[in-house]
Amino acid sequence: MYFVVQKKHKTNNVWENNVHTKVSEDEAMHQFYAFMSTYGYGQDGSVDYAGCSVEADDGRVIKNEVDDRRGQEAEE
Repeated sequence: MYFVVQKKHKTNNVWENNVHTKVSEDEAMHQFYAFMSTYGYGQDGSVDYAGCSVEADDGRVIKNEVDDRRGQEAEE
């Protein structure tokens, strides 16, 4: 069992958090990349923080990534 932990902060100061369970590491990694490619790195202008991790049920962190742009002015 794998857990995909998703965190995002919207520019209107609202946090949204989700945890998804996946049977395989491949499924978990797919969810990870889908989340980061949708919300990270300026892909969604209403999100200034996107963090995601893949964790195994034994506590190992397989992958972790954070895109933190809070406090940075939006580029025009």
